[in-house]
Parts: sequence; structure tokens; C-alpha cells
Amino acid sequence: MKLNFCGASCRILLSALLFCVLLGKTESVFAQYGFPKRLRVASYNIRHGEGMDGKLDFRRISQSLERLRPDVIALQEVDSATTRTVGRYGLGEIADEMRYYATYGAAIDFQGGKYGVGILSRQRPLDVKRYALPGREEARTLLVTEFKDYVFACTHLSLTDEDRAASLPIIEKVASAYSKPFIIAGDWNDIPQSAFIKALSKKFQICTKTSVATFPADKPDSCLDYIAVYKRNGDVVRPGNADKNWASYRPYVNEAAVVRSASVVADAVSSDHRPVFTEILLPTPVNKLLTTEPYLQLATPTSMNVMFQTNSVCHCWVEYGTDSLHTQRARTLLDGQEVCFDIENNIKLDNLKPATRYYYRVCCIELLKKGGYDAHFGSDTLRTKFYSFRTTSDKMEDFTCVIFNDLHDNAACYNHLRSLVKDVDYDFVIFNGDCLAEPNNRIHAIRLIHSLADSINGAEKPIIFLRGNHEIRNHYSAGMHSLIGYYNNKTYSSFTRGNTRFVLLDCGEDKPDSIPVYAGLNDFTQLRLDQLEFLKKELKSKEFKSAKNRVLISHIPIFGDPERYKPCSEIWGPVLKSAPFNIAVAAHTHTAKFYPQGADGCKYPVLVGGGPSVKNGTVAVLTCKNGKLSMKVLSSNPKTRWTMDLK
Repeated sequence: MKLNFCGASCRILLSALLFCVLLGKTESVFAQYGFPKRLRVASYNIRHGEGMDGKLDFRRISQSLERLRPDVIALQEVDSATTRTVGRYGLGEIADEMRYYATYGAAIDFQGGKYGVGILSRQRPLDVKRYALPGREEARTLLVTEFKDYVFACTHLSLTDEDRAASLPIIEKVASAYSKPFIIAGDWNDIPQSAFIKALSKKFQICTKTSVATFPADKPDSCLDYIAVYKRNGDVVRPGNADKNWASYRPYVNEAAVVRSASVVADAVSSDHRPVFTEILLPTPVNKLLTTEPYLQLATPTSMNVMFQTNSVCHCWVEYGTDSLHTQRARTLLDGQEVCFDIENNIKLDNLKPATRYYYRVCCIELLKKGGYDAHFGSDTLRTKFYSFRTTSDKMEDFTCVIFNDLHDNAACYNHLRSLVKDVDYDFVIFNGDCLAEPNNRIHAIRLIHSLADSINGAEKPIIFLRGNHEIRNHYSAGMHSLIGYYNNKTYSSFTRGNTRFVLLDCGEDKPDSIPVYAGLNDFTQLRLDQLEFLKKELKSKEFKSAKNRVLISHIPIFGDPERYKPCSEIWGPVLKSAPFNIAVAAHTHTAKFYPQGADGCKYPVLVGGGPSVKNGTVAVLTCKNGKLSMKVLSSNPKTRWTMDLK
């Protein structure tokens, strides 16, 4: 069929694409992190494979189930090599058709073979257990399979009330023995209004559509088939106003699972029961909500930004104060709404006092689902330990800054350089480019950040990440922006610490925008021109002129760059070479150099850091004491160790 995408069709396609974009970021959390665990579950009493038409047909059963794309399936009335199935193993045939793992639980010997229940799963079970359940008309069984993130059980309960009631405490005991979510499914031979289902519902959350009948398949009038999750943490809580106008809109807290969808499949032929299906979200264990440290960004005398990434979407806030007993809350609001649709969190602590120590901790509770009129939260709140930081002074103050560069994800180099500054009482850290090199996706980008920040105590010492040319390579390079706090939301900036003015520049790539490898996707020429205007204003600003000390930092050397292609030197050099900086700090070349009298016409010292190896790496310690700047460069190579007073 030939498709003509124009007119209304084009508008429909565009609408669909926009819808996908809006959903994409939240949905990608499931795909990337696996939290919360999203599980598609089906249950089907297959009557040994015989349909309402009297035909034994395992293939149509598999086809009916395949459309649901389940992760796990509970099957009841499953024969193995019986006379009525002509010696066939139905569970195995269905598993082969669907390419699932099959786990069988025989309840009784029957017609020369076995009769019982089965479980089909996309993953191979880690463990399998079978438990006998009461059944006076026939023995019953509970089949339990354990997987990495959950436990799944299947049972076909007795026809008698007494046996079903006696089965419940056995099932509860088995479920309570696991620390993982416990899901159970099957034909339980009772209706939702029965005493047994009501008793079961006290300990298990039913996740199927009980208002729709499942038996008999051709003209269903009874709901006998269920999928449920064990309530490990007790009953659901509904906080908020419970009056008649608002009671139904209250949030849900502490559900065993959140039901995304539930249905009874309209298959009236394949068996005498209809399949039931549900897609559920299993709450993330609270200790897995946040598995990295927060890191401080954008330090000012009156504010500090706390950034962190959860492993699932959460309602997050920061509790902070001048001690840990009397705290207030801060959260991020955007146009009146809390930002809680993604795992990235950036919470600003504002209206702080200058030169004051504050204590803070990160708090988060999982937000499993947020609909138009309902919100579903996890069972518990994660609270980190208390961290502390000190706000900068709005007056002259002493400080020590540690500067790394060109680490290129080399853990040995970074560990070595950190060992050189282990006794330095630093106040903040600057990573001067090529330290978060070539992020290929968000998981990788976050790993890169925490591989640096967590080990340098970024939860208590503010960090500045400056881009190098390798930060702007690879698929997720532009995505790094939201993971880093930039002053004025620009990758170049200026700020004052005590009596020292810092000017940080983003040099872009080290090759022309026009070379084929960039595929026409870069325009660093314009970025450099934008920074030229920024520099002209900065050099005339009150903050720059009134500072006693001034430090210029860029990844690619503006002065002392040995490369032929050096647009930063050409564009910025004329306005910077005579500017009253105490020092220019650069990197990029991987060869440590120090030009005490300046280079390429500039009038101030230039330091180019080394890297990325234990042999060639350097780390600079910039200190301001009593208003005077000094710097010490540390390395394993005596030839690249320098100590300098910066006047």
C-alpha cells in the first residue's frame, strides 16, 4: 500500500510525534534504569488445552497470550503426558511457541501423566519451590518462582470453601518469607464478593479487573481468576482531606503495586476461562532510590544548589538549616508545579546568610504514577545523612581551590592526583575540561559526574565543571547541560570569591566547525563571538575592576597553545592579553607547561596542566591568604612541580 503523508495525515503524524516527545523523558526512565519495576502479568486456566469447541490446540493458547506481551504467565489445569492430551506436554509446547522458560508444578498423577499448574517467564527463574495446598476433591499445589527483582507464584485453589480458607495462611507464610515483591496469580474458584477473597484482600492487593467475569469463556458470569501482590508494608494510606468532595482525589501511599492497566481478554474459544492481564509498577526498594551522593553547584554568598539523580522519579526536597535539628524545606518549582517528572534534581537553597555553615539532607519518596486526578507514592521516604557546607563571604576571605584537568575517565590518574591533595583543606573544586569525556548516554553521563564528585566530597565542597572539547563529543554531550549547574545558565561565566574574580571561558572544539566529522551540527564560531561580547562587558564591570585578584580559566590555552588552529587566541587574545589577570590556567595539550612571564603577548603567567596519566597528570592548588594569591602545582614528575606567588 502506498502511503501519502500530506494534509490531515501529516498533522496526525506530527501530533503523534509530539505526544511521543512529551512521554519520552518519563518513559525513558523505565528503559534506562529499570525503576520502578514494570511488570506485565497474565493468568490463564487453559483446561489442559481444550477449547470451547472441543479442540485440543496449544498454539492458539500461545497466540492469545502472545498478544499481551507478558513478562510472566500463570497457567492452571496443565497436563503433562496424559491420555486426554495424547501424551503431549502442553506447557512445553506453549513455551516453545512463545520462546519462554517453562516451570511445571504437578499437583496429582492423572491418566498416566501429571496434572497441575505452570509458569512461563521471559527470564530464567533463579529458584523454584513447590508447596502442597489442601484440596479434598484433588490435591492442590503452590508453584513459586524467584527472579532477580520479584517472586511469582501460581496456584489453582480448591472448589471447597474450607480448603480455600485453609490455603490462605500457607500462602501468606510463603509470601512473607521473601524480601522481594511477591506476586501470585491463578484460578481461585471464588468470586470477588466472597468471604475468602475479602480475607485474601487484607494481605494481598488484587490487581486485576474484578468487575469483569472470566468464566465460562463463551458466556462469562463469574470472576474466578486473579492476579495479586502481597502487601508487605501493610494497607494503603490515603492522606489528605477525606470529606465527600475530595476523598476520591487523595493520593495513594504504600501500595504493594500500582496498576497501569488491567483487562480480561475477550477470548471465548481457546479455553473455558478467559485470560486475565495486568501491567503493574512495583515500588523501588527505598535503599535503591538514591545510590550516589548529591553534589553542590553554583555557590554564592546567599545560595547553594544541591544536585542529585534518583534511580526512579521521586517527590524530592532538601531539609536544611544552621543545625540539623531546626530545618526548613526547599524544593524546585516550575511555573507553580513541583518538578517531579524525571530523575534529575536541582534544588536551590536560597536566602542563606553569607559565611555561614549549613547542614542539609536530601529526602525523596518514589512517585510511581501521577495522573490527571491521582498520584501514587511509594511506601517510605529515603533520607540521606546530614551533609554540611559553608556559604561564601560577600567580603574578603581566604580560600583554597583545587583544579583538575584532562582526566579522560582515567581512574588511576584521578586517584593519584587526589592522593597528592589529600591533606589540602580546600573550599571548592574546578574540573577544567576533558574530565567528563564523551558521554554516550545519560547513564554514562551521570556515572562520569559521580566518579569525580563523590570521591572529592562534592556533597560538601562546591564543584565547577568547565567544558573541554571532549565534553562536547559523543551522543549525549548536549544532555550534560542539565546535569551541571552553570552560572547564568551559560557554559562560560564569571564569579567572585572573596577579593578574587574568576573568569571561565568555553573554547568549544579544537577543530573548525566545517570539518566532516562534526556533520554540520556545531557552531562554536558563534559561541566564541558571544563570549567576546561577554568579555568586553566583564572587563568593564564593577566586579572585575574592584577585584584585587583575577584568574582566567579555559580548557584550551588562549596563550601558549602550540596548535595552528587557535580561534580563541585570535578572537579573545586582543582583549585579554593586556587585561590585569594574575594568572591564566589552561589544559588540553596533555603536556604540563608554566610560562612565568606569560606567552604569546600576554603579560601574566600561564599554566597549562598535564594529564591524563599518573606520570603526566598535574593538579593545581590555588590559595588566597590575607588577600594574596599563590599557586602550587603537584605531580609525580619533579619537572612539573611549581610554586608561585601571583601578584
